[in-house]
Amino acid sequence: MIKPTTISEQLLFSTVRIAVQLSSGEEATGTGFFFNFLVDEQTHIPAIITNKHVVAGAVTGSFQLHELDKTIEEPKPSGNFFPVDLDDFENQWIPHPDKDVDLCAMLFQPLRSKAEIQGKFIFNCAIDNSSILSKADLEELSAVEEVLMIGYPNGLWDDVNNLPLIRRGTTANHPAVDFQGRSTNVIDAACFPGSSGSPVLIVNEGIYSTKSSMTVVGSRVVLLGVLFSGPCITAQGEIVIETIPTSQQPISLTRLMIHLGYIVQAKEIKVLGEHIKQILQASGNL
Repeated sequence: MIKPTTISEQLLFSTVRIAVQLSSGEEATGTGFFFNFLVDEQTHIPAIITNKHVVAGAVTGSFQLHELDKTIEEPKPSGNFFPVDLDDFENQWIPHPDKDVDLCAMLFQPLRSKAEIQGKFIFNCAIDNSSILSKADLEELSAVEEVLMIGYPNGLWDDVNNLPLIRRGTTANHPAVDFQGRSTNVIDAACFPGSSGSPVLIVNEGIYSTKSSMTVVGSRVVLLGVLFSGPCITAQGEIVIETIPTSQQPISLTRLMIHLGYIVQAKEIKVLGEHIKQILQASGNL
């Protein structure tokens, strides 16, 4: 297995494929990603983030997690991975407090502790609050920025190596502007079943340019948001907004997804983090 040293290599280990079985018996897939909610300089809350609709109605769910190579000191994946199967799956997730924001999170430490009891140590690369820009910093971005979306479109993945697929696109509205007055941005990218919950990021390795045409030597990772829905066009030409489906059923020719995706802005991840923090403090677990 590769040793993830570059930013893009580390992002290969930042996501997890979510496979669920619904109460109807139907199977579906989506994307989750590892995120550390920062409490203070010494404390963080590790979690997996995805969309509410990915886990809605899920009776069971499963992940494949990478094992840490314990033969060397520097963290590296061993090349082995193991399944984690969970019952009552939907109720394992903490929903965003706003019912209209399609985000939820699962606390990751219980999974890590359970694995270690069984002699398995997990390797992953988590995103954290440092990748979420303030409103002022978002305004320093351009209207058109190249983005990466990491996940499992149509449920596709490298199942031999337990790795996701990385796709490219661009922003379709300015990242600092709330699209239609909501905590939403639009990207120009092909979005398919299984991509729900994918992190959408600006990733520059080595060098990049600012809006003022200044060249910066260095790298940056900006988490813009999380894919959750996209516009479709009907046979009558009507534009409708639908969540990115999780099941791989044929889409009717009368309703086709177009080359756009809607993302929940990353600032809502911070809101979710504060909500989780309050829950843990109230229960005496933080």
